[in-house]
Amino acid sequence: MLAPRKPIPSTGGPASKKEQTERYLIEPLGFSLRLNLWYTAFFIAGAFLLFSLAYILLVREFREIDREIVRVKLDACRAWYLQGGPAALQQHFQNESGWEKESTFLEVMSASDELKFVHSPQKDEATLTHLGGGLAANDTDWLSVPSAEQHMVWTIARTRLPDGSIMEVGRTTEDRDELLRHFRIIFLFVMVPMVGFGFCGGAFITYRALGPIREIIGAVRSIIQTGNLRARVPDPRTEDEINELVTLFNRMLERNESLIGAMRDSLDNVAHDLRTPLTRLQTGAQLALQHEDPAQIKEALADAVEEAERLNAMLCTIMDISEVQAGALKLDLQTFPLKPVVDVLVELYDEVAQEKNITVSAAIDPEGQITADRNRLQLLLSNLLDNALKYTPNGGHVDIAADFTPDEVRVTLRDNGIGIDAEDLPRIWDRLYRADKSRSQRGLGLGLSLVKAFVEAHGGAAIVSSRPGSGSLFTVTFPRKKSAA
Repeated sequence: MLAPRKPIPSTGGPASKKEQTERYLIEPLGFSLRLNLWYTAFFIAGAFLLFSLAYILLVREFREIDREIVRVKLDACRAWYLQGGPAALQQHFQNESGWEKESTFLEVMSASDELKFVHSPQKDEATLTHLGGGLAANDTDWLSVPSAEQHMVWTIARTRLPDGSIMEVGRTTEDRDELLRHFRIIFLFVMVPMVGFGFCGGAFITYRALGPIREIIGAVRSIIQTGNLRARVPDPRTEDEINELVTLFNRMLERNESLIGAMRDSLDNVAHDLRTPLTRLQTGAQLALQHEDPAQIKEALADAVEEAERLNAMLCTIMDISEVQAGALKLDLQTFPLKPVVDVLVELYDEVAQEKNITVSAAIDPEGQITADRNRLQLLLSNLLDNALKYTPNGGHVDIAADFTPDEVRVTLRDNGIGIDAEDLPRIWDRLYRADKSRSQRGLGLGLSLVKAFVEAHGGAAIVSSRPGSGSLFTVTFPRKKSAA
């Protein structure tokens, strides 16, 4: 896991930039090396465990093979002894090959511990003879006896014969030990190049796997150094978590670029929209200080209060939108007829409509009801109507309608005004965004943002369709039933 980088204090000079660059370059390599060492450690541990398991199984298998050979030899020697006694055993070993003589041990002792027959390599005779002891009839006992030189071990089987004698047959493990020794040597010679191969392979795999991480670091470094938010990470074109990380990172960059762009536009709009009322507020205060006539002072203060109220309205609207987006807005939901609310708004804006000779019609079913916060419903509908009247030319018309379905209420507001350009259409819901760059129309650029925020707080949606010169159609939908927040 990549360790979070601590911020590097910048002094603005060349040294600080060099230090940052070195830190960006060294940290990925350190992580890659650590990851590769972990890969190699697990590889070595896995190989060692595999070798240990194979070695243990091999030793166990060799031991079983040795015991089986000794058991067969014991049965054969017992048969020869029962047929001809010690003489038959002597005859048998005289006819055996040299290797068989060197690798086989045989001893027969009477019930009174008298040695009746022994065959053993001369160098181990002092060690391997006279191993007698108590043994039950028809029982077989297994012994592991080291040789005199301690470089090999004898596997010995003991059994009691029908005449009470004890027969001991053994086989040296020298061949088995030599084979296991070669196995260990081969493992050591093979393990060393395998570790090197595993390290190199791990380095290659780690380098390839961390390629997108390096691309992300490069993109972030480019953004930090140049401030260009258009930097993106190339798609690795793999269906895995790295590909998902790159995709999400690019989406985050796109989102950040969009948000920062919107923030810049909002700051420009705020600066432009606040400058006029603040200037008027300052001018009114200065005039009030300069005049001695109470009437003129009162008029100047009234203008200042009007501009202050406009500023306060802008800030309150921004706070309302932020409250909605944060999910902290409390709605007072009620079910009531929609028509009276629309009729009040039409009457309220009748004077404005008459000044521009605009016809406002409302076709609302008197029986149709809506579940909403009445005050906020009035506010959002008044913003839509005010916006329509503002951008509809003289002699135009504005039509308000509502469609009531079992699941939702759809309120539409259509005008034949100037319409909205396609490039502005996706952004008209943004705070402080105004398609009218010249600010020829009075407004704050917050009305549609407030409409969308209030509609979504009710669980509904707000959409718009428009073409320049053909008017606009705003549609807001509300669910028929919604519990209070």
